[in-house]
Amino acid sequence: MITVVDVETSWQVTDTGGYDPSPYHPDNILVSVGINDEYYFTNHSERIDDGCYHNIQSILDKTTLLVGHNIKFDLMWLIEAGFKYTGKVYDTMLGEYILNRGIRKSLTLEMSCRRRRIGSKDSRIKEFTDRGIPFQNIPVGLVEEYGRMDVQITRDLFNSQMADFKMPKNKHLLKTAKMMNEFLVVLSDMERNGINVSLDELSKVEREYRAEFAYLKQKIDKIVYKQMGDTKINLSSPEQLSWLIYSRKPKDKKHWSKIFNVGIDKNTGKNKRRPNFSRLQFRNLVADNSEKIFKTTAEQCYSCKGKGVIKRIKKDGSPYKNYTKCDECNGEGYTYSNMGRVAGFQQRPRSVYDIAEAGFRTDKLTLTKIAGEAEGEFKTFIDAIVRHNAVDTYLHTFVEGLKNFTNEKGFLHPKFMQAVTATGRLSSRDPNFQNQPRGKTFPIRKVVSSRFKDGKIIEIDFAQLEFRTAVFLSQDKQGMEDIKNKIDVHQYTADIIGVSRQDAKAHTFKPLYGGTTGTEDEKRYYTKFLEKYKDIKTWHEKLQSEAIRFKRVKLPTGREYSFPYAERTPWGGSTYGTQIKNYPVQGFATADIVPLACINIYNLMKEKKVKSLLINTVHDSIIADVYPGEEKVISDIFKQGTADVIPALKSYYNIDFNVPLDTELKIGYNWLDMKEAIWKKWSKH
Repeated sequence: MITVVDVETSWQVTDTGGYDPSPYHPDNILVSVGINDEYYFTNHSERIDDGCYHNIQSILDKTTLLVGHNIKFDLMWLIEAGFKYTGKVYDTMLGEYILNRGIRKSLTLEMSCRRRRIGSKDSRIKEFTDRGIPFQNIPVGLVEEYGRMDVQITRDLFNSQMADFKMPKNKHLLKTAKMMNEFLVVLSDMERNGINVSLDELSKVEREYRAEFAYLKQKIDKIVYKQMGDTKINLSSPEQLSWLIYSRKPKDKKHWSKIFNVGIDKNTGKNKRRPNFSRLQFRNLVADNSEKIFKTTAEQCYSCKGKGVIKRIKKDGSPYKNYTKCDECNGEGYTYSNMGRVAGFQQRPRSVYDIAEAGFRTDKLTLTKIAGEAEGEFKTFIDAIVRHNAVDTYLHTFVEGLKNFTNEKGFLHPKFMQAVTATGRLSSRDPNFQNQPRGKTFPIRKVVSSRFKDGKIIEIDFAQLEFRTAVFLSQDKQGMEDIKNKIDVHQYTADIIGVSRQDAKAHTFKPLYGGTTGTEDEKRYYTKFLEKYKDIKTWHEKLQSEAIRFKRVKLPTGREYSFPYAERTPWGGSTYGTQIKNYPVQGFATADIVPLACINIYNLMKEKKVKSLLINTVHDSIIADVYPGEEKVISDIFKQGTADVIPALKSYYNIDFNVPLDTELKIGYNWLDMKEAIWKKWSKH
């Protein structure tokens, strides 16, 4: 039996003024449930239906397919409210996302129905919600009418999508829809399980890094004063930071960006192609179109007497009522006099790629490269500013992110989202747990530990998954040989460019994704990479031709990406070239292969009836919270679940994946301090 469901819940207003309808907030309640043609009030202030829980559960017991729009939300609320459901699900939001083929469109129920000319929702309820009145306090009749309409249009949307999937041009997409809905159930459980956070460890990390932040700021302020005199520099401003490093700024920013072709191309949405200059031409252009910055000394402003504000005088000679900013000193209270000495470190830009719209580039990558060549006080400053920026990011993004979303019990429930990225790669928010720092550069992962006494955290990673995926899709012979011989492609990249293995990953991925720009050393490496793996280059050219001819790119799984405006460029490539090359690799690797592994592991854990819990998946890794004594069985499950991906590709999609997928298994008492998991009596896998 197919059952359509929609729940209405209460919500809490967040500090930012948004709404939190999470089932894990202690004050939130399930207000009502619309299920097929029935409607039940579970916790409305005016009415609670007698026997509603029994009636809803009896319907769920007969259900073979549960349908909803963003059904993960409805499913988690039903389970948290005490209902049981173990059947299949179908999310109309995912259906719409898959049928859109990577084109970004609003996936709300209202907009999805509007595009298909399906009846709209009752807007009268907005009069209440816009005033912040929660569902449990909105008149019962209006809530019921609103809920019934949601159920009806969701059913109509489902029927419309099923008709679309039956069309010859869409039949192959059904396999992707089936897999993504199976993965949705896994994510629902992950989200409900939550992630245990050690609040004590989090406090330790925060104290340590706030102390380092204060020390670095003091150190940097001393160097800045020495170099700039009394001129105040906002180091958070890339433009002002460039003044300090290069000692120059453009005379005319518009003319500057035009000369060096800096900015975004309005037609393609990509960075403009930089012109080629000889070193002498480039140096002269920089000198002619920029001016030096000089050290200054500050004196009290005589106009405002150091207050920064003045009372302006009217035409009749009387003062205005309110104070205004002093134009003489720009409200700072000081005027700055030129000391006649050039300020800053007087660095020379090395190439046109060091040029930005407002002057010179000061991004992390540029500063890191500069640091490798710097000496003396300049190196001290660059190292300090790079670390200062990193610590600032760590504190604001990661520490505060975890603090804001960890509940009083010490649990995080990140929201996993399957329908946000164009590629199909999973994303998450509240907080973003797909973007936590790796390694020991910042120990935020240390705060993730087991909820079980003496429990452990276990993680399995696919080795070089994107590279292996590209090798399979292109059937690159050299790549297959390197994988067979266990060549570490990231270390190969690191050795050539001269960076760490972790930093080298971005460079390995760049040619896989069609990137060719960078420093002269990096461009030479990208050229060398595509010469070595020439079948990948040939495959890239084939993808571009396919996109131009058919306006789409298709994966072996059936997943499609639409490029309706792809055209051949004058230099032989294509518009949207990076996306055309990027989407298949990233999509197949992290939107198809990793979810299949998660599904395999989830089903094996249910089969074995373990107490351990899946808690997260990040790009090419899967993480579990392991109950004491289950370390060996979970390790075996993880090994088997990932090994069974290749057979799953065959059974789901009839794909003969002829590239081995290697994995690394790690275990520890927290997510940071982990070691390779090895047992003497290892399973056959």
